[in-house]
Amino acid sequence: MPLSRATAGSPLIPFTKHVLDNGLEMVLHEDHSEPVVAVYVYYHVGSSREEPGRSGFAHLFEHMLFQGSQHVPDNDHFRLIQEAGGTLNGTTNQDRTNYFETLPAEHLELALMLESDRMGFLLPAMTQAKLDNQRDVVMNERRQSYENRPYGLVHEALLAALYPGGHPYSWPTIGSMQDIQAATLEDIARFFRRWYGPNNATLAIGGDIDPARALQLVQRWFGALPSGPPVERPVSEPARLARSKRVVLEDRVQQPQLTLCWPTVAMGHPDEAALDLLADVLSANRSSLLDRALMIDEPLASLVTIAHHVEERAGGLSVSLRPHAGVTLTRLEERVEQLLHQLAREGVSAERLARLQRRREGELFRALETVAARTAQLGFDNLFHGDPARLGSELARRRAVQPAEIQAVLARYVLGRPRVSLSAVPLGHPELAAAERAQEVLSEPGRVERRPPASAAPRAPRFPVPWRARLANGAALLGTRFDKVPLTRLSLSVPAGRSQEPETRRGLAKLTADMLEEGTLGLSGNEVVDELDGLGARLAIHPNDEELVLRLSVLDDCLPRALELLGDVVLEPRFAAADFARVQRARLLEIDTRGDRIQELADDGFARLLFGARHPKGAPALGVRAHVAAASVADVQEHWRAHARPAQARLAFVGALDQDGASALWAGWRERWSGSGPGPTHAPALEPRRAGGARVYLIDKPGAAQSELRVGHSGLASTHPDFYPLQALNYVLGGAFSSRLNLNLREDKGYTYGVRSSFEPGLTPGA
Repeated sequence: MPLSRATAGSPLIPFTKHVLDNGLEMVLHEDHSEPVVAVYVYYHVGSSREEPGRSGFAHLFEHMLFQGSQHVPDNDHFRLIQEAGGTLNGTTNQDRTNYFETLPAEHLELALMLESDRMGFLLPAMTQAKLDNQRDVVMNERRQSYENRPYGLVHEALLAALYPGGHPYSWPTIGSMQDIQAATLEDIARFFRRWYGPNNATLAIGGDIDPARALQLVQRWFGALPSGPPVERPVSEPARLARSKRVVLEDRVQQPQLTLCWPTVAMGHPDEAALDLLADVLSANRSSLLDRALMIDEPLASLVTIAHHVEERAGGLSVSLRPHAGVTLTRLEERVEQLLHQLAREGVSAERLARLQRRREGELFRALETVAARTAQLGFDNLFHGDPARLGSELARRRAVQPAEIQAVLARYVLGRPRVSLSAVPLGHPELAAAERAQEVLSEPGRVERRPPASAAPRAPRFPVPWRARLANGAALLGTRFDKVPLTRLSLSVPAGRSQEPETRRGLAKLTADMLEEGTLGLSGNEVVDELDGLGARLAIHPNDEELVLRLSVLDDCLPRALELLGDVVLEPRFAAADFARVQRARLLEIDTRGDRIQELADDGFARLLFGARHPKGAPALGVRAHVAAASVADVQEHWRAHARPAQARLAFVGALDQDGASALWAGWRERWSGSGPGPTHAPALEPRRAGGARVYLIDKPGAAQSELRVGHSGLASTHPDFYPLQALNYVLGGAFSSRLNLNLREDKGYTYGVRSSFEPGLTPGA
């Protein structure tokens, strides 16, 4: 059943709800559009249920629940699901842990058996060896995601400053190294018995199901599991700062960063919707108040991000900023204060707020395109609100926010209110922190036979039916119908990728993509963003090795105007010198600080060694500094003019229209977009360098908490007849969680948080 933008009279996502005698709540979403089923189990336990000195248990359990249970051998959860053609994973945050599978619908009972076995029979299979192994994996995850990532410790330092010691949100979900190392088998068992009972869980099933049969299967596999200890819903515990705090965090970075955070509200608070939209007013995109003032009107910041984190017990509004060279964090903080007071005086116009509300609506439907996403949403809303239908009322609440509410929450939670000002600065340079010197420096139930069930007969796949057409100007058009959500997706690909760059202009394709986002002859970049917001649309422009691709998604009722706007971007780009100077400056700063990012160092070094400096794939993804510095707006204009020709363009359409309706949409482009001749072909393929035998190369990253390794050689182009058989081989080798590499190096030995292998696609051989 397609989703509708209307919410009156029926839930946004159709469902039925049931509760078993043991307290397990179940939500069913019937959708027969594809022969797949999604199964989500949400446990109402996250890091906020932990105790001081016992942090990281909930996240550690996310790992432990994949290590086998009484009736499922080690790693068979992965093996059985993936051999059935499915995918699976789990995630943990401060308030919940979830486990999920998407697989062919005939294997629903397999997923239910596996989920019920780890809910009811995990402890008999839990051993010290498994705990030790997963403890090593989690510590590697922490090194990779926190210690070894630039600014990776900011979040942990922010939580410690925002919340008092002992508050459930005062530590990160991954926990501390000390607590992870100190965890005992009995600690873990006690935590499981307390929180992982059926009465503290929601089971959501969506897809090609018979609801009566699904209910019967759930009763079979979960019904006899005993209820766990009673669980009360947490009460709101907002951060209550008596005064503002200044914190300095010294990190292995070259560029300082300032993070400002104000305490706000818990999930479901009446002010939540207005605060979300306040965050959009401040920094949803380049047209927003902070981005425009700090990055375009005046070149003060190279990065501005904002987030309104709303959790079950508390929330916070945080802004992060990185300065351009010569700009201090103090100057950034002062300017943000001025802009906040300006917003308080002038308010936000009804027109701008309406555009941002429309933008939120588009984002919501983009997030609900798959049956797995819809199933996840139903499970989430039931777990936290007891109402799987809550999404409709939440959407209505955001539509109803008025401009005066934006000013009200700004005054209530931000202006003049205590906040945390956290300065992340290069090691040994605390003087770069904002304002004065920091005050803190943070360096056997049931009788059912428990074995994997026999699957039902496979259901015939229902592939989308594609259609092909060619426009009068020579552009190829490929499409298919999709009406599960009121959204249309389009993509336009032209041969203007990295392989088309001159050898002396590595980085030009990315510069061209960035400049296409800087506006049209009739609209500035900010005005284009405003138009997109008002259409509930998103436009993303990125180059790859061969092509430059523009991807547009838009609410169906705004499709004609969005396509007209896309035409302006493609055919009448602004390409102004002042915009180019700003884009170029930002790119050079990104190149200059790439040494902070160890994964990029490893990727770029490996590519250069493998392909050589002359090969397009051997150059850094960001481009070569000297080339980017020497580039001009004329280079961008010539690159786009030479390669954006319809005869070599590929258009893709996925939406509710049929072939005739979709083809008619492009009729207006016929006169506007033409080109004499086919334009340039792809640059001649260069052969990768020949290594001449196995060699080892070292790149020194002083102070790195963890090593990054790349091992490989040149492979095949995606046009080679062996390419897709090799994809199947790679799935077994290192392309899935249950692959041989990952099960050996991570699950068996605990050497790494993650290892993978790949045959990288392209029109020329990749790695």
